[in-house]
Amino acid sequence: MKDTNFNTLFKRAFFIQIITGWTLLLFTSYLIEEIWIQNSIVSHIGLWAIGLVGIYLSTYWRYNFFRENGTTHEDTQISSLIYHAVMETSPDSIAITDMLGNYIFANKQTAVIHGYDSPEEFLGNSAFSLFPFNEISKAVQSMSRTRADGILRNIEFNLLRKDGTTFPAELSAALIKNKSGVPLAFIAVTRDVTERKHIADQLNDMNEKLRQQLTEIEKLQMILHEQAIQDPLTGLYNRRYMEEALKQEHARATRDGQAFSVVMVDMNDLKKINDGYGHIMGDEAIKQAGNLLKERIRAEDIACRYGGDEFLVILHNASSETARQCTQQWENRAKELSITSKNKNIPISFSIGIATYPTDSSHIEELILLADASLYAAKSKRSY
Repeated sequence: MKDTNFNTLFKRAFFIQIITGWTLLLFTSYLIEEIWIQNSIVSHIGLWAIGLVGIYLSTYWRYNFFRENGTTHEDTQISSLIYHAVMETSPDSIAITDMLGNYIFANKQTAVIHGYDSPEEFLGNSAFSLFPFNEISKAVQSMSRTRADGILRNIEFNLLRKDGTTFPAELSAALIKNKSGVPLAFIAVTRDVTERKHIADQLNDMNEKLRQQLTEIEKLQMILHEQAIQDPLTGLYNRRYMEEALKQEHARATRDGQAFSVVMVDMNDLKKINDGYGHIMGDEAIKQAGNLLKERIRAEDIACRYGGDEFLVILHNASSETARQCTQQWENRAKELSITSKNKNIPISFSIGIATYPTDSSHIEELILLADASLYAAKSKRSY
C-alpha cells in the first residue's frame, strides 16, 4: 500500500468501469441474439476475453508511453508526496471506491476506526457493508447526491465496526473525474465523532441539570418573594408591601388626577374570642375576615394585613362614595360569617374607617391617620 499512488488508483477504477461496461454489452448482445456473431455462450466468452486483453494492452501502452515521455513523472512524485503526507498521517479515514461503491483504496485510519487489522481487508469489498441495515437507504441517497452534485459535506451516519458494534461518524465525499469529465471514483473522508458526541451529550446533560436548577431557584425566589410580601396567616399582602403599594397608587393618582380611597378594617371583639375560645379560634376568625376581603375586593384593589386584627385596603380609582358602596357589601357579607367552637357559633364582625385622596388629604400618612380615626369613631358608635 505504501507504493500506491493516485494514478494507479485511477487506472484501477478506470479498468473496473470499462470491464463492467464491456461485460454488460456482451451480456445484452447474448440476450438480444445475433447482434455480433452467432449467438452462443462460447463465442461471447471468447469475445469477452479478447476485449479484456485489448483493453489492458491499450491502457498499459498509453500509461507507459506517457511515463516514458516524462509527462507523468512530476505528477507521480507529487501524488506520492500527497499520499504519504495526507493519507498516512490523517486522523480521519480516507478511502476511494469505484463508481459501484467497492473499495480500491483505504488508509490506515480506515482500518483503525472500523476495528480491522489492516486497510487491505477493505479492498474489493463494498462500502455499503460498513453501514447498518437502517442506514443503507440514507447511504445510497448520499451516493446519488455526490454523483449528481460532485460533493457531499458533513453527513452523519452510524457505521459498523468489525465486531458488529456501531459508532457515530461524519462523512464527506467527492466525485473524482478524469480530464474529459468522466467519473472514475468516489473519495470519502470519514471522521469518528464518538468523543464529540459524548462531550455533546455531557454538555446537554449539564445544561438540562442547570435548567432544572434554575427552575428550582426561580420557584424558590417566587416563594421567598411571596413570603416577603404576604402575611402567612391570611395570605393577604403584608404591611411592607402595603407601604410600597400606597406610594405607587399615590403617584398614579397624582399623575392622572384621579381619586383613591384608604379603608381601615378592624375586627370586633377579637379579644373576647381569644379569651373565651383560645387563640386558635381567634386566628380562625382573622383568616375568615381576610378571606372575605380577598373575595370581595375588585381585581385592581389591594388588601393588606396591617397588624393584629387590623386590615388596610387600597381602593384603586375610588371616590368616597365608591368606597362606601364597597364597604357596605363587605359588611353585608360579614353577617354570614361565623366560627364554631364548643358547639357554639360565634359571629364575626368588623368596623370600618375610610379616607379618600385628595378629598380628605393629599398625603399618604394623613390618609392612614384619618382612616384610622374614622375607624375608631365607628367602633365608639358601636359600643353604645
